[in-house]
Amino acid sequence: MQENKEINNQVSNTDNSQPQEQNPIKNKPKLIISSYEIKPKMVEAGKNFTLNLSLYNTNAENTIYNLKVNIDQGNSQNTGTPSGGENNTITDAAVFSPVGRSNTFYRSAIYPWNYTSESLTMNVLPNAKAGNYLMNVNFEYEDYLGNQYQSTETIGIPVVQTASISTSDISMDDIFQGEPSNISLNIYNTGKDNLTNLMCKVEGDGFSVDEKSHFIGNFAQGASDTYSFNVTANEGKILKGKVVISYEDSTGQTHTEEKEFSKEISENTPLDSQGNPIDKNGEQIPVSEERPIYKSPIAWGTFLVLIFLIVFFIRRKRKKKREKELNIDED
Repeated sequence: MQENKEINNQVSNTDNSQPQEQNPIKNKPKLIISSYEIKPKMVEAGKNFTLNLSLYNTNAENTIYNLKVNIDQGNSQNTGTPSGGENNTITDAAVFSPVGRSNTFYRSAIYPWNYTSESLTMNVLPNAKAGNYLMNVNFEYEDYLGNQYQSTETIGIPVVQTASISTSDISMDDIFQGEPSNISLNIYNTGKDNLTNLMCKVEGDGFSVDEKSHFIGNFAQGASDTYSFNVTANEGKILKGKVVISYEDSTGQTHTEEKEFSKEISENTPLDSQGNPIDKNGEQIPVSEERPIYKSPIAWGTFLVLIFLIVFFIRRKRKKKREKELNIDED
């Protein structure tokens, strides 16, 4: 068994067959993948990609006949995330499937030192995990004597998942000049990729921040976190700023999102050394005191009117009663 690995293209070759004994041949033909190309270079789960293969007959004398090429994902395993992160074994053989055709193609002959190429459209399973998958390319062919050969080469297909985060509305306390006020927002990983190096930071002018940046780091699928900080407005009438969120997906690509915030700044009433409110000239502002109800003239007036009405109706009722009694005596 001979094994040859081409590091740049992640191709491995295994020639695991011999010609039939009845027709020995000294210079047997060999077929390899000279190069392959994936479009796009990073394959997104749930989408199609194009695989371009270039095959080469390395023999200088013998032609390859009746070539059958079969592509499968059997015994496929993940060799690490596309960004070079943790190793993660994947054995699902149904991640890739051909689109509009079978996974096999045929060539009647490939002459010595000659090439042939093939282009296939493949689809990736939507819930495939992000990582570098191995795909087998199996060859079956014959020499001019009819001897049959088999060999297998392996190529790597990097698969990525959609990276996406969502945030809640920014929550802000009332902003007062020179006083700290709290601002916070929630962050959610709503994509299908595990994110790394998640960082939040605040940008803006005219205010100071107690926690200008917040490093979360690894942010797995479905995870959530909260960024909370206090700002102190130093100038201006409106506090404006933004929260910048940056992170890396499983391919190592950096993403950046921004969330803006703004709120009117309220002016504080200045106080003297004893805590009493003063005006711009430093004069104390009189504070109106609430009177008890028994000290209110209106309350007393209302009370006297009620007393007068009560006395009036009582006296009137008594007078009518006496008049009625006199009328009875006269009868």
